[in-house]
Amino acid sequence: MIKNKLCVLFSAFLLAPCFAAAMKSDAYFIDAPSPEVLPARSLGVNARAFSGGGLLAYFDFAVTGRFSVGISETFEHLVGTNDQKIKLLVPALQAKFRIYDGNEEWPALAIGFDNQGFLYDHETKEYTQKARGLYLNAAKEVLIPGLVFAPGVNITVEGFEFDKLAAFAAASYNIMDAAALLLEWDNIRALGQSRLNGGLRVYLYEGFNIDFALRDFNNKAERILQLKYVINL
Repeated sequence: MIKNKLCVLFSAFLLAPCFAAAMKSDAYFIDAPSPEVLPARSLGVNARAFSGGGLLAYFDFAVTGRFSVGISETFEHLVGTNDQKIKLLVPALQAKFRIYDGNEEWPALAIGFDNQGFLYDHETKEYTQKARGLYLNAAKEVLIPGLVFAPGVNITVEGFEFDKLAAFAAASYNIMDAAALLLEWDNIRALGQSRLNGGLRVYLYEGFNIDFALRDFNNKAERILQLKYVINL
């Protein structure tokens, strides 16, 4: 059964950190990237369950402590009781370089590329929500300990074709290293086109966390569940 396959897959995500040295890293908020890069020679794995029985899997490898490359793959109709055929979409690529670590006065900075879109339309053969594309973002702790603000700018892409200039902003609040509240304002070009995302990240143990989130809740909210872990290779 398809549902059983998903149970096996998620069990693998739950068990894998037990067999490898793991470490904590918050390279992404919900959709928005942070300037954080995984520790050198480590692998980040992220499984996101989304509407329509879909699963989006990310694999992110840190070449150095400043540079990482990754690939993502979307599986449609992986979960459910209907007879819809499982579909694999074209894989997407990610890359990030941490330019500056930041200090008490200046934020950390990173530049990157991500051509993973969301909500694929099979009629137009395009993503309804365009990929982030080329981006530059910053992050700094502000106002109170544990509160991080991370703004950025990007040029959206469809595949590898650059499209429009946009912006994004994310914030997280760390709660005693056990959980974090997440909030994003994404795709800032026009109020009707921007998206608000919010969620809760729970750190189960070092290197492994679960995200419960709502995407685009200012329009048509989409509930997602993410499992993430980082393995030291």
